[in-house]
Amino acid sequence: MASDPFDDLLELENDYYQEGYGAGVADSKYAGMIEGKVFGIEKGYEKAIELGTMHGRSLLWQSRFWRSQEEVQTGRTHLRSRSEKPRSSVSEKLDENVAVLPQLPGNTRLRKHVDGLQSVSDGSTVAKDNSDEAVTDFDDRIAKASAKAKVIANIVGESLHPSAATNAGIEDATGLQARR
Repeated sequence: MASDPFDDLLELENDYYQEGYGAGVADSKYAGMIEGKVFGIEKGYEKAIELGTMHGRSLLWQSRFWRSQEEVQTGRTHLRSRSEKPRSSVSEKLDENVAVLPQLPGNTRLRKHVDGLQSVSDGSTVAKDNSDEAVTDFDDRIAKASAKAKVIANIVGESLHPSAATNAGIEDATGLQARR
């Protein structure tokens, strides 16, 4: 029996549907890869910022240990007294700000925690490859650094996030406090 001449017309809609579906799958695969890369970069950046913040805190706490009584009286930190090379205005301003901060007690337990935070949050020892083990190790480092920073902040009596309420904007409700 001969095929019906209208079969091709009846299958035309299905053919266009299959063609559009195939093109959509191909486009979405490419777009999904791009979106996944962007998402990965964003999350990696957020994690790196968090670890870098913890490392900066550890360096700041460490610098508050090493100041001698003479440096506290003269307003010079150990960084300026040990190196005689010229320093930038930003470094000098940072040294002045550190000198204003209260000195930390010479508690050995506190020093141990600060040294531990500094070693855990050191970016030069972090694996930079994109394997599952490296990502897990990085997440573990962030968790350990965060726990160490909380312990140190409680011992010192400082808040880990003192500016959370001041950074609240129109679109950010994190700084809002509920009425009591």
